[in-house]
Amino acid sequence: MHGAVVNAGAVIGKNCIINTSAVIEHDAVIGNHCHISTSSVVNGGVKIGKQSFVGSNTVIREYIEIGENSVIGAGLRIMRSLPPDSFEKA
Repeated sequence: MHGAVVNAGAVIGKNCIINTSAVIEHDAVIGNHCHISTSSVVNGGVKIGKQSFVGSNTVIREYIEIGENSVIGAGLRIMRSLPPDSFEKA
């Protein structure tokens, strides 16, 4: 989408939405069928499992792993890895 940034070495799976002004930093891996919402920051080395959703203005710290089928609400700071099927809200 408009203003999104995908940096060196990042891998984006099939059928993903990288929404307006989202940033996918170096060496991040986004699984298939993910939605990275508006103005979110996925820092370097982060791995997001397939079919996951990251809400607007969320920041995920470097080298965190988000399990598949996870939902992360808007405006959160994710500082630890999350297992599959996680649901994080404010």
